[in-house]
Amino acid sequence: MRRSLFAAGSLVALAACGGSSTGPNINPHPVNHAISISNTGFTPETTQSKVQDTVTWTSSEGSHAFSFIAALSPDSLAPSGAIAQGQSKFAVFIRAGTYTYLDDSIRADTGVVIVQ
Repeated sequence: MRRSLFAAGSLVALAACGGSSTGPNINPHPVNHAISISNTGFTPETTQSKVQDTVTWTSSEGSHAFSFIAALSPDSLAPSGAIAQGQSKFAVFIRAGTYTYLDDSIRADTGVVIVQ
């Protein structure tokens, strides 16, 4: 079964297989992990989180967008769309895995979210 999270504005679309969104909360104290996007890349480049934690990307310099690299991520994930300077997009990962993404505007900068 494929589940997708999407809302206009500030949510990155995520898809995950299996599991139920109505089951018990396996992470009773989720936290937010902040990632800054600038013209020199993502800070931090690698973020470790738990299932149901929030990861927030904020553009600190210029306008950016990022996409998950399908061949390196466990699910087919939608791109973030434009993130203007000072704006943010966030995602809640509902499946463990290693999610690799790249900055669509620069193409050389990559980042990783490791969800356990």
